[in-house]
Amino acid sequence: MRCSFADVLKNGKIDIEREYSKLYDLFFVKDKRDSKSLADLISLNFETIYFRGTCLDLDEFNQQYGFNFVKQPQKLNIDYLVSFCEYIYNFVVAAKDDFFFMQNNKMFYMQHILKVIDSIGYMQSSDNGFVIFVEKNQAAISVSEIVPEEISYKVISYNHYSMRGDIEGKKATLLILANQLEPQEKKLNQIDATFKSELFFAFNNLNIRHNNTDPVDKRYYNKAVADMSEEELEHCTMKPIKCAC
Repeated sequence: MRCSFADVLKNGKIDIEREYSKLYDLFFVKDKRDSKSLADLISLNFETIYFRGTCLDLDEFNQQYGFNFVKQPQKLNIDYLVSFCEYIYNFVVAAKDDFFFMQNNKMFYMQHILKVIDSIGYMQSSDNGFVIFVEKNQAAISVSEIVPEEISYKVISYNHYSMRGDIEGKKATLLILANQLEPQEKKLNQIDATFKSELFFAFNNLNIRHNNTDPVDKRYYNKAVADMSEEELEHCTMKPIKCAC
């Protein structure tokens, strides 16, 4: 049976390599009209980029902060694609329109990146003027709406790739979240009672609120938790937290 055009679009799967290649060309390939790429134009007007620090051009910025996007990466995955999307998007947002968007449409770049991000199930979040892209999750959005604005970003960005392996950073976020959510138990129950139960179990039993690894404190000691590696502990906190973050 022949699929309609709408069905083809709806059921199509994202091709990470193809999308990355298009983004790479959009940013690095020179425009035939003026022999300059978007990357060239950003570098030439780098003094206008507010987050450049003391860097004088794009090459120095990339070297200082470890950005090394290549045409054919050896390990191309979702994290690599998302990181490149964040990189381009923040530069385009920061760029002064009158310098290098006279012929190129600034909104085109931004909208294209957002379409790619949406197609892989991610969404936009921001903090202190910077944009990141995180996995979409309705529970995370719901929780972020009932906690103070200053920590809602932390809820949304908990599963950002840059947080992976950061046990102490995640623990600090969870402690803040636990304190803020405790008075909101009724609202959480209305959102998802199972999620609320798993979340507070994690707070109290996975070495977050209490020391569950010290056998001296028999009230909170949990041998299974004490025997876990950091990777295993992070994985366990991800299970309930993934419902919200």
